[in-house]
Amino acid sequence: MSSNLIAIIAEDETDCDVFRQIIHRVLGTNTRTKSWASKSSSTLKRKLSAKLKVMTREGCDAFIIVHDLDRNPKNNSLNDEKQLRDHLELSCSNINGIRKYICIPIEELEAWFWSDPEVVKYVGRGKGKAHPNPHLIIKPKEELIKLSIGENRKPRYSTNMNVELAEKLNLELCATRCPSFKELRDFLQSLSRG
Repeated sequence: MSSNLIAIIAEDETDCDVFRQIIHRVLGTNTRTKSWASKSSSTLKRKLSAKLKVMTREGCDAFIIVHDLDRNPKNNSLNDEKQLRDHLELSCSNINGIRKYICIPIEELEAWFWSDPEVVKYVGRGKGKAHPNPHLIIKPKEELIKLSIGENRKPRYSTNMNVELAEKLNLELCATRCPSFKELRDFLQSLSRG
């Protein structure tokens, strides 16, 4: 168990909940977390620096900042990860001595679920195959929705299931197939070592 109070800063509440679940799986259920969901990418970028200061005053001593690597709506290509990371790093630069990990899932964290055959079968009710390179899947959330459509033509999957899927997720396999997840897990494990 970690004695840290880990801040989770993400674009929406379901992402915060998924990260809390993963933190508890890696560090133990007694690990304390505090979250802030910005409700949008632009708000997260704009308010990150101020939110870090507030959460530091509230006792947070480790930070996980989550931002999807979105696609450019004009050409459907992924935005520049380095540019996004640099922007987020700059927002963090005025707070010294904090331990942080900027987690940028390629496109969205739902890609991580495609790494695990059991999670894919669960969503697809026995159908579907895991992907050896989930970060290459275009619109992984939408693909989970399609996979979950049953005979009644209604999708079973929604992002409200993400915490449940994070509980089922094979963390080792996900770390092998998803670089952003491996880096997150490594960061969390470093917190437990002090």
